[in-house]
Amino acid sequence: MANIGGQVLESHKIIFHEDEPPPEGLNHNLALHIMVQFEDKFIAIVLIDGGSSLNICPLDTLKRLGKGFHEIRARSINVKAFDGSQRATIGEINLCLQMGPTWFDVEFQVLDISASYNLLLGRPWIYVAEAVASTLHQAMKFE
Repeated sequence: MANIGGQVLESHKIIFHEDEPPPEGLNHNLALHIMVQFEDKFIAIVLIDGGSSLNICPLDTLKRLGKGFHEIRARSINVKAFDGSQRATIGEINLCLQMGPTWFDVEFQVLDISASYNLLLGRPWIYVAEAVASTLHQAMKFE
């Protein structure tokens, strides 16, 4: 069984090369942000966070995308923030986002928060997309 696993890993290898560092070099402490497209709008400062168990959409971002409260599905869950505080979500919404040549239907929890990002893509999206994110290289690769 281990041999078969090794063959699968070998044939589907994702590698970040030494010649791919960000302009800042490898001596940085940057979070990984990408740009995505929603309909005819581009959304910058999309945080990729493998430490988050949710995909988060701040209410302000949703409003800028032209989405209204009537499009949010009621589902309130408590979310624990980085500082340990808790708050309830407004609900959830699905947004179809383009990243590179691929479109993803992403379920977001909507929060009325002031955030340093426009969207947060956490483990739910990372796993579905089969993405490998490298904050060191400031890049994301897909199988």
